[in-house]
Amino acid sequence: MAEEPSDEGGEANGGSDGPERPPPSLFSMALWGPEGPPERVFGRNDWGSCSEGDTHDDHCLCVSPIRAPVTIPPPEMILSREEMQEIAKGYRPIDMNDKWLAFMEDNRLFLHRSWTGYGIYEVTFAAKGFSWTDETGFMPTSARVESDPRRYSPEEFDPIGERDFLRDLIVHVSGEPIPISLPIVGYSGPTIEAVLGDITAEDVDAIVNPANTRLSYGGGVNGAIHKAAGPELLAHCKTLGGCPVGRAKVTPGYWLDARWVIHTVTPQWRGGNRGEPVLLESCYREALARADEVGAQSVAFPALATGAHGYPLKEAARIAVNMVRWTPTDVQSIRFVCFDNRTLRAFQSALGQDE
Repeated sequence: MAEEPSDEGGEANGGSDGPERPPPSLFSMALWGPEGPPERVFGRNDWGSCSEGDTHDDHCLCVSPIRAPVTIPPPEMILSREEMQEIAKGYRPIDMNDKWLAFMEDNRLFLHRSWTGYGIYEVTFAAKGFSWTDETGFMPTSARVESDPRRYSPEEFDPIGERDFLRDLIVHVSGEPIPISLPIVGYSGPTIEAVLGDITAEDVDAIVNPANTRLSYGGGVNGAIHKAAGPELLAHCKTLGGCPVGRAKVTPGYWLDARWVIHTVTPQWRGGNRGEPVLLESCYREALARADEVGAQSVAFPALATGAHGYPLKEAARIAVNMVRWTPTDVQSIRFVCFDNRTLRAFQSALGQDE
């Protein structure tokens, strides 16, 4: 499971008291510019925080985080900067019939029930630039929903239905009737190839590392990347606070030819019925989002999750190709670097190159 959200307010809380604020993140810079938001925005601290057993009334809106998060596919949507800014300002219930409140902490949107304060959805966004427009777009890269039946109990759990409902909910908190932009038609995508080779020797802008949740030195491809990059990579990773499954973080490449290393934590294969496909899809979306954030034009992936994590090779290759082919990104060139001929054949087949 991914980590529980922190109860500490992020820079979206907009307070000026207390210790010096950290420098803005890449996402914040893309959303607000270097000066930050032009007006105060609502954050977690504005709603208060509740402990188990606390009561809720009209005079105190309290929130508590998701207790049992389950990963679902993120909505396929792209928001303009203006739409994203409206969401980032926070959303209060309009009247007693409005069931939702919302706030953001950096690039994470939290959606809570207005009467109970229970967290139901969390969505991570990434700033994306597109070749068909000069504007920056913002798209969801991962999403989670509450699975504790005492807090949220749909008649039947349906990940696709949850995704579609979440999309409508994001439209709602963006300030209806602002239209949601979906400039995906006509997207051509990067060039994609599969090759046999050693990912540590790839001369690309970024390589992707199948990391562990601690972002520590491990075995397999992870160990080879750390060894080739030098001890500085591990020292940098120790400052990042780990990484949950399905997410990604970026560091410099140090001694590698690649300028950047994008670390993503892949799911352990447990039969395919515990969210593994959604989490693996998220690894590719998140990796491309991090590549866009640092301006990487070329990215090399290994066959994520197919080693010690045991993901079936054919299905992993299909997911990999589909995700990099259809995820909007500024990356121009993507290379799957395969360890052996069996892996190469699987990726060539997924690419339609096995004639």
